Amino acid sequence: MISTSPSGGRGSSARPAGRARVRRPSFLTAVAAVGTLLVASCGTSAASSETGSAAQSVDTVRVGVIAGSPPGVYSAIANGFFDKQRIKVELVTLSGGPALVAATEGGSIDIAWADIFAWAAAIEQGFKLTIINPANALKPGQPVNVIVTKPGSGITSAKDLAGKKLGVPAQALTTVQIKKWLADQGLDPNGPKYTTVQDRTTSGGLVAQGTLDAAATSGAYVTAWEAQYGLTVAGTFDSGVPEGAATSGYGALRTFAEAHPDLVQRFVRAVRQGVTAFQSSTPQEQNSLLVKYGGADVTKLEAKYPGALDKASAATSGELSGPFDVAAENTWIETGARFGALKKPFDLTPYLWPTATAANP
Repeated sequence: MISTSPSGGRGSSARPAGRARVRRPSFLTAVAAVGTLLVASCGTSAASSETGSAAQSVDTVRVGVIAGSPPGVYSAIANGFFDKQRIKVELVTLSGGPALVAATEGGSIDIAWADIFAWAAAIEQGFKLTIINPANALKPGQPVNVIVTKPGSGITSAKDLAGKKLGVPAQALTTVQIKKWLADQGLDPNGPKYTTVQDRTTSGGLVAQGTLDAAATSGAYVTAWEAQYGLTVAGTFDSGVPEGAATSGYGALRTFAEAHPDLVQRFVRAVRQGVTAFQSSTPQEQNSLLVKYGGADVTKLEAKYPGALDKASAATSGELSGPFDVAAENTWIETGARFGALKKPFDLTPYLWPTATAANP
């Protein structure tokens, strides 16, 4: 939904411009109903022409996120950067990248944040999407993604994961990283028994009780689980992502971007300013912001397990404040195809909106 209302006055509306739907039943069947449900709850959408009097109007945009992520959007809201760009954000929180992409394709979300492989898989299926800005990336020099296990499990390195039940989040990103990490060491990338954990915050407990032999995780809960359950780190698998590549990004229907190029440009400006502000804030300030939008309160963990805040900051403050490194991104797409996230590698360039590669959109 995108609606406009003149600043300080009553809102006016028009029918959406350029909105299109493409149905691909073979993709994301588990979340096929998401778009329909959200459309019913959001009502009719309206779009401005972005000309004439609309230049002074405020655009309302439905933005898809998951709880506690991405920091750039939350920071842009808190710091008034969207206000300065005449944008009112309506957050739509869903469970993960596939659901967010499905809702965007269905037209119930205007702009969404999702895993790059979720966007790429949808594009591969023929969805008419465009990626308007990069988002998360690894923070150089601060490894955050680890494998945790119980002492005495026999798992002390990558080679010991063969045949073991390894808990991974639902998105393809983590599994691809682990497979690349194993392959780089000459090990079978399909050696572990990959087990999807829908709520990744429960992984430590599942390892502790023996349901899982090990789990992939990151951030503050590593510190908590070390103290709470006595878990140990058996390996760090950050090396799989090419330097400069984004692991997630913001996308929209191409028809939406074509109908509202000025709005997309203003949105990207605000998000990048939000990222810069977030990265310049203290770990405590970062935590307070993320808690407000559904993130875990790491200060409570810090009180019991010193170091939790720093690990949480390292895991959340790698979001990019500039454009895509297209060469690095295409290398990451190739890696995803190699390890099963995509059917085959392809050049992402035609699917990037101009704001995605502009230094100053």
